Amino acid sequence: MKTKLVLLALVLSCALQAQTYQLTLIQNSAYNYSVVAIPDFNSTAPHPYINDQNFTITIPDGVTVSGVSGGYAVPIFTDIDAFNPGEDAIAFNLVQDVVLPVHTIGSPIVLTTFSVDGSPTSGAISLLDNTSGLVMAAPSIFSSFFIGTLSGNLIDSATDNYAGQTGIISYSFSTLSTTSEELTGVSIYPNPAKDMVYLKGDTSKLNRVEIYNIAGQLVLVQNSGFDRIDISQLESAVYLVKLSAENAEKTIRLIKN
Repeated sequence: MKTKLVLLALVLSCALQAQTYQLTLIQNSAYNYSVVAIPDFNSTAPHPYINDQNFTITIPDGVTVSGVSGGYAVPIFTDIDAFNPGEDAIAFNLVQDVVLPVHTIGSPIVLTTFSVDGSPTSGAISLLDNTSGLVMAAPSIFSSFFIGTLSGNLIDSATDNYAGQTGIISYSFSTLSTTSEELTGVSIYPNPAKDMVYLKGDTSKLNRVEIYNIAGQLVLVQNSGFDRIDISQLESAVYLVKLSAENAEKTIRLIKN
């Protein structure tokens, strides 16, 4: 009996320790992005209570962001050329307590959404990893952490639930100038969708539609009949729909219910 109790305790301990989140970067439209958390456990109640959170993005020199949601302070650090030449850093730090919503394993939770100003056509936007030289030099400023209470009660001791990065964490600006111009007016509806999505606008230039999951894996390809796309076989989640023409691309964020 004692052996069974010990094994049960170990299983329960591992289950509690597995309640973590990975962060990733989602491109909603050409210059609009979200940082999202991907849980590795199911939560049937709002959980946990987050009382400190931090992550950093890098962008080209002189580029700024606006419309930041989620209650973050976003100081911009411009003097990081010793580590990332030609780039600036923006540290997102949560300045208010929040409760994460009910969620399921692998379903993204949007932490913040923001726009990149100035329509840059070179360089990239990236979510900084904790192994980068910049983070190692000044971890209290640029490191990612996700500190909250597993019970959802601020009275309990907090732990860092951050488990690293996943999915696509960097997007290049070099193709956006032609992409948005060539494919102006092309959109998808409904969004969110359940079984079928439809393309609205001039689809005559399209030659391929690709759908990627949040981890960057290609899950659906369509090479013709672009007026509608059957997504009934996809799991409920957030996807990126990539529309490709001869000399242009456009990526649209899609929610599958």
